[in-house]
Amino acid sequence: MPFDPQAPATGPMPVFHERGDQGYKKSLGHFQIQMIGIGGAIGVGLFLGIGGRLAAAGPALIVSYLVVSTVVYLLMRALGELVIHRPTTGAWVSYAREFVGERFAFMTGWIYVALSAVAGVGEIAALAVYVQFWWPEIPGWIPSLVAAMTIVGCNLLSVKLYGFIETWAAMVKVLAILLFLAAGIILVVAGDIFHAPTAASVSNLWSNGFATHGVLVLVVVMTGVVFSFSAIEIVGVSAGEAKDPEKSMPKAINSVVLRIALFYIGSILVLSMLLPTDQYSGEQSPFVTALSSLHIPALAGIMNFVVLTAAISGVNATLYASVRLLRNLSAHGQAPKVMASVGHRGVPTGALLCIFGFDLVGIVMIYALGASDAFEVVLSACSIFVLFGWISIFVSHLGYRRQVARGQVAPVHFKMPGAPVTNYVCLVFLTVLSLYIMFDFSNPRWYYSLLAGVLILVATNIGYEISRRHVRRNGLPDLTPSHEEHDDDAERTAAPRTGTDADHSAGSAAGGPGAPRNDAEGRGPGTR
Repeated sequence: MPFDPQAPATGPMPVFHERGDQGYKKSLGHFQIQMIGIGGAIGVGLFLGIGGRLAAAGPALIVSYLVVSTVVYLLMRALGELVIHRPTTGAWVSYAREFVGERFAFMTGWIYVALSAVAGVGEIAALAVYVQFWWPEIPGWIPSLVAAMTIVGCNLLSVKLYGFIETWAAMVKVLAILLFLAAGIILVVAGDIFHAPTAASVSNLWSNGFATHGVLVLVVVMTGVVFSFSAIEIVGVSAGEAKDPEKSMPKAINSVVLRIALFYIGSILVLSMLLPTDQYSGEQSPFVTALSSLHIPALAGIMNFVVLTAAISGVNATLYASVRLLRNLSAHGQAPKVMASVGHRGVPTGALLCIFGFDLVGIVMIYALGASDAFEVVLSACSIFVLFGWISIFVSHLGYRRQVARGQVAPVHFKMPGAPVTNYVCLVFLTVLSLYIMFDFSNPRWYYSLLAGVLILVATNIGYEISRRHVRRNGLPDLTPSHEEHDDDAERTAAPRTGTDADHSAGSAAGGPGAPRNDAEGRGPGTR
């Protein structure tokens, strides 16, 4: 989306007010924000999906991860700059509304809701695979249903409980990966001390060729590499419920680089040295495969518990993010009114139950296809949603920088390096990769991505027109809390809706006076 940073100013704009933030409690501390960031960066994309990609690409998979990691780092810096500008639970959807326009916000919001719902299904499918490691006779849908119901129940209670679960799950994942990396390096250095059939050796990096099946495969596996990072931006949603986001967010986002280097790149190197990469597969966690080769069953079982924890953490995180974004859409008349409701615990109950419905659809998929096949189907559809969502963040950041250059928005100290040039470089890369994924005829499931991409673009444009007309006729939902808050924190955050708020938001959604301009393309000039 081309923005000219040198465009002349058009006069002062009204201060943007995000009505979708009403009703939340700011209860997440610094450490919880850090752990949520880590939890978003480490999920089933590492613990399960990396196995099939190692078998396909060989040790050269590290090159694909380095490329995507660079884009992800810039993405998080762009999001971080926006978050410091204005922390909100609406995250990139709210920024799209402020700096681009209502139509773009509608598309961005529903793409991310679809992404989070689909990614949640992927995590549930992976969870079933892990449980079947111990009890292969159990149908995959049973542990998936139990886990989904438990996680939804916990999220209905409070955001503090979400933060607690995510904090401990992240700590388990980090500790396990660090121990695995340390043990793997010791095995490589010390040799075959456990008399494994295949000795761990640095030579495994090139014994079957560094790029096992050629350089082109490094592009083919990009779909899975993108999926690996699909929840990393969730930390931006948590900013709206953080006690002190100005301090918490820069620390959480800056640590992304270290996590990527240590956990992803380090894991690929160690896994590639422990076993020839053709011994890995997408049917089992590569960490479990590597430890099983040592013929110490307890180690494989412990690691399987860790990756099971990662799947639970992933379901928890995607549920949290999708619920907040769906509620934000509803607050602006872009989703059914029932999804705008927030309970007395500060939880968007209506949106939460809606996303749980999506998870139930995923469990039906697991029942029909099997857990492993369901995960691969979700992976094919999910990657295109991830790319569309990342594109929206870079576009919104360009709109923000445009207003900074025009003096309409105050700059912040936490900046994206190289912007706006890096924005355009990343946009070109993501656009080319999106087209490749949708038209990769070598992939037997290529049409899943194409169908998902076309359907989401058509559906969001039609849906926007329907919602715009509905708001013109009926106005926006009343966000006034229907309950009495009993603590000071809730009183500070659950401010009642005012006439000015309603008028401004209604104008924004319907293109009325004093609102961001909505032209034929639904794009405002970056209003504030």
